[in-house]
Amino acid sequence: MKRKHRIAAAALAAALLAGAAGCSNADQSWCAQRGDETLPVGVYVVNLYTSISTAQNQEGVDSSVSLLEQQIDGQPAEQWIQNRALLGIKEYFYLKDQLDALGAPLTDDEQTEAESLANSMWTIVPDSVKKYVAQDSFTIAYGETSRMLSKLFDLTYGEGGSQEVSQEDLQEYFEGDYYDFDYLFSSLAYKATTEISGDEEQQMTDEESAERKALFEDYASQIQAGTMTMEDAAEDFGTLISAAEDQLYHRTLDSAAVEASFPEAIKTNLDEMADGEVRCFEVSGLSDGVVVLRKNSIADAAEEYLADEANRNTLLTAMKSDEFTASVEAAADAYSGVTFNDEAIRQYSASQFYTFTPSSSSAAG
Repeated sequence: MKRKHRIAAAALAAALLAGAAGCSNADQSWCAQRGDETLPVGVYVVNLYTSISTAQNQEGVDSSVSLLEQQIDGQPAEQWIQNRALLGIKEYFYLKDQLDALGAPLTDDEQTEAESLANSMWTIVPDSVKKYVAQDSFTIAYGETSRMLSKLFDLTYGEGGSQEVSQEDLQEYFEGDYYDFDYLFSSLAYKATTEISGDEEQQMTDEESAERKALFEDYASQIQAGTMTMEDAAEDFGTLISAAEDQLYHRTLDSAAVEASFPEAIKTNLDEMADGEVRCFEVSGLSDGVVVLRKNSIADAAEEYLADEANRNTLLTAMKSDEFTASVEAAADAYSGVTFNDEAIRQYSASQFYTFTPSSSSAAG
């Protein structure tokens, strides 16, 4: 009787294995087709992985809770991530069609650029992804897609583009969102390494801190009165602390960069100051400090800034990237004619590439 049970169990197991083998006979090496182009399944895996990072940055996502336990736009996060990965595939085909329609497919040089871009990023792709993805798939999903996006952006908003942004519009945006300023800075807590001699303590005494603050206040007063220049003040301060490098710093930055890179008091004062005004005030950051800040005319800085092609591209991207991304995603979403290999796609899930660490923020990898 026991033998019959064992034989029956063995027969059932064999049947299950045969069924499983039958299911795996489908070609799972590709994820999508359109026309005569077939994309390897690794392209979907890359998109799935990158969609995790996109999901983590969506409004309302709580980094203290596992991403996959949350909802995004009313959908379970896992489903949102999968849909985003599929959208990325449609986006690839859409971009290719658009560039072909404009008579501007990627050139050999641009294809090489795409491969170089992918190669530089491949080194940081986690092993959890690499075990499912060939480097060629990563080049398609990341390198080629990125380069096609960049090219279509230029053909849309650049010189001669279908929605060319004029010099006047660039300048208006620049003057409305950028700051041009010069500054001197000194810590009020620690001496500069160059001014320490012998066995002196690095930490400033209260008296030394007060003297440094009074010095910077005097600089600001004289500069505002026209009896000293910022350059003179920087030279004097550099001599005082025996510094070899120039102590005067000049920056032309947008509001987001100022907020991200400087203490809050810098932007607050810049917003209050008139062009040419000089102020001295304390700042807090890694340590307490004092600043002499001069706000320059942003209109006067515009011509020189916009004459640099890299600056123009940065400005154009800041102006139009959100609009462009939204338009491409909408067009890709409506794009038809793509056949997905559901059998291959369902073999992968976000949970394979996502790790939640309760003690810190969520992480893909």
